[in-house]
Amino acid sequence: MKISLQVNFSSMSVPDSLIKELEKETGCEITKGFSDDAEIVVFAGKPEVGRNTVFMQSVSAGVNHVNFKDIPENVTVCSNADAWSIPVAEHAFALLLSKYKNICKSNSLIRNGQYERELSESLYGKTLGIMGYGGIGREMARIASVFGMKSVGFGRTEPSDNNLDIFTTDKLYIPENADIMAITLPLNRYTNGFIDYELLKKFRGNIILNVGRAEVVRRDDMLDYLSKNPDKWFLTDVWWGEPKIEGKIPDNVIVTPHVAGLSKDYMTVPLKKAFQNVSAYLNGKPKNVVNRKDYI
Repeated sequence: MKISLQVNFSSMSVPDSLIKELEKETGCEITKGFSDDAEIVVFAGKPEVGRNTVFMQSVSAGVNHVNFKDIPENVTVCSNADAWSIPVAEHAFALLLSKYKNICKSNSLIRNGQYERELSESLYGKTLGIMGYGGIGREMARIASVFGMKSVGFGRTEPSDNNLDIFTTDKLYIPENADIMAITLPLNRYTNGFIDYELLKKFRGNIILNVGRAEVVRRDDMLDYLSKNPDKWFLTDVWWGEPKIEGKIPDNVIVTPHVAGLSKDYMTVPLKKAFQNVSAYLNGKPKNVVNRKDYI
């Protein structure tokens, strides 16, 4: 079989030595870029479907950017769930610590000649609420336990790991009981705008963290909430309309440019995991098969 490797991340260059390794692992010929006669497409970004395509494997965890209407129904599409969980969870805690330990504020003050010392807060004893308990959520709960935090997870299916103190299918349980509400939901037709003002006004804590997708949160509802609650903070790796940023970003926001998963010493790991699932497909047991009804 032939594999079309369509990797469009500017930060990810696939060396020929790795391609040879992946060819040996899968037993398939790998061609960089679009190949009309390739049966398998491994992609990052928006993929092109060839006339012989029967299986498509995403390098990214999310597939909300894929136009499933352009993909024939006989083509199996798989996500790369869990592949980016470690760097994204690390980034989430970097955002939390930057706020709780006054990192951004202290750095700015000192650079402007102001030596001011302010009491920080500890993560110890805080309750972390994870909206969307998947791979990223599991890694965040594991890290949270090291900080002496309690973790509560929301999702559709009860997990098998033991990192959580509480699991719930009630979407209001976390805003009503957590100090920190972390958003790790995938973006699909059911989660678009899932975090709205009605949910936000129930939040008893002071930190909302988003390392998922911007559109899971209603933009105007969040901006209105932050304006009315200046003591609440929104820490986020994603922003609406990115990379074009329109309008003033509120003062009670810390934002990074969708870089949580882009760790330079980790980039080949998701690609290798994607190809592991290609091998699983070739053996008749692919994982993370996408339900296209979630996206059409």
